[in-house]
Amino acid sequence: MDSAKNPGKKLVSLSSRLREECGVTRYYMDINQLSTLVRSQILGSDEVLVPGLGTFRAEVVPAAFSDNGFTVNPPYRKLTFVSEELEGAAKVEAEGLAECVEELKKQLNETRCVELAGLGKLRLTKSDQYFFVPDEDADIYPEGFGLEPVSLKNKDARPESAQAEGESGKAGKPRKTKAPKEKKPRNPKRTAIIVAVIIVDIILIAIVALKVLGAVAPDFIDKLLYTEEELAIIHNTL
Repeated sequence: MDSAKNPGKKLVSLSSRLREECGVTRYYMDINQLSTLVRSQILGSDEVLVPGLGTFRAEVVPAAFSDNGFTVNPPYRKLTFVSEELEGAAKVEAEGLAECVEELKKQLNETRCVELAGLGKLRLTKSDQYFFVPDEDADIYPEGFGLEPVSLKNKDARPESAQAEGESGKAGKPRKTKAPKEKKPRNPKRTAIIVAVIIVDIILIAIVALKVLGAVAPDFIDKLLYTEEELAIIHNTL
């Protein structure tokens, strides 16, 4: 694979030329540089082999629905890792690679986790198995640049009652209606007693009023009870 098809190899060639010009005879690669080489090669290949470590694989995940079908997520490339040297994979070739891989394994044994910048985190489980956690923001899919999730939700979708209120200029929140209270049946005996008490009270008030008026204005009471002819006869007999 020539340098035009393998950007990682092109970076290594450029680095080698700079070292020759500067008179540097030995090159030490660090883990960040290894991550950069892997990322540069994974952009043009689906599988990238790191000798002595394993193979990074990238596959395109098609667009899919989420949020109960209301959101469309754009396609992306999912990055995984297997601790196998797969045949046909693009191979990372660089001076100092073997030493860098040994240093990476050493850090994994000590800390159980090594971050690969721009790719994710490589972990070592209790059973000494490699476990790769990809970086959600890893930029390994140039074709998907600028693609964002699309929401299919209608912001104006509301219940029919709320829409009717919105059209009439009222508030959008539906009004709460209280269930009608059940009326308790009246007790006929209790009603009869109340009516009788009221009638007795009216009669007593009338009697008291007549006595008061008879003492204060007897002529007024006589006029209420008798006609003028009857009053004349009463007065003549008296």
